[in-house]
Amino acid sequence: MANENAVKVTSNNTVKSAAKSASAPASSSSDKALELYYRLVEFYEKNQQLVIGAGVVLVLVVGGFVFWNQQQATREAEASAMLRKAMTAYKDENFELAVNGDSTSAGLAKLVTQFSGTATGETAKLYLANIYFQKGSLDSALQLYSSISTSAPLVAAAATAGEAACYEQKKDFKKAASLYKSAAAKVGNDSYVSVYLNDAARAFELAGEKKEALELLERLKKEFSDTKEGRDAEKAIARLKS
Repeated sequence: MANENAVKVTSNNTVKSAAKSASAPASSSSDKALELYYRLVEFYEKNQQLVIGAGVVLVLVVGGFVFWNQQQATREAEASAMLRKAMTAYKDENFELAVNGDSTSAGLAKLVTQFSGTATGETAKLYLANIYFQKGSLDSALQLYSSISTSAPLVAAAATAGEAACYEQKKDFKKAASLYKSAAAKVGNDSYVSVYLNDAARAFELAGEKKEALELLERLKKEFSDTKEGRDAEKAIARLKS
């Protein structure tokens, strides 16, 4: 029963982390666009004597850059709108609609395929993994969680915590504990650090590693006394030492 509760807690934490980070603006495409623009301008400056109609070429370069950037921005805006619709379906526990979408909007599965590597695609991947996890498809969930690549701390931490939850459900508690600790180190938000450290302490205890569990609980008590996990740590410490 304790293990089932642990998994539910972790799943909720993962969803919360994903939801808060899903609306973060993506900058990767604009950065790539600027990089492309400057490379093209640099090429023009170095080779302008070799270029016939250099002025026209530069206009085409700049025009092409602007058009490409606008297209990317439009594409990402459309993807974000579809993701928001899928997230709403997810929160309503309409998993079929969330995964497959409908005639007006793509679902998570399609977003993951079409926008892999973007902020929208990686967040969609996280939500899809959560659905697999909640349905008990641990291997599918684990594969998605482990493949998420993002610079957004909340999403990265949530993905790692999702991996941990899968291993905890598989009863590989030591691996789960290590991943929860990693999630705490990644998240960059004290509200979630305490949650993930508490998850790690619980997993270490389930693994029979009481020393490691106590170390984390002592840290929670000392550094996060204003959180629920910090306040509950003292009771857990007393129980483990008894």
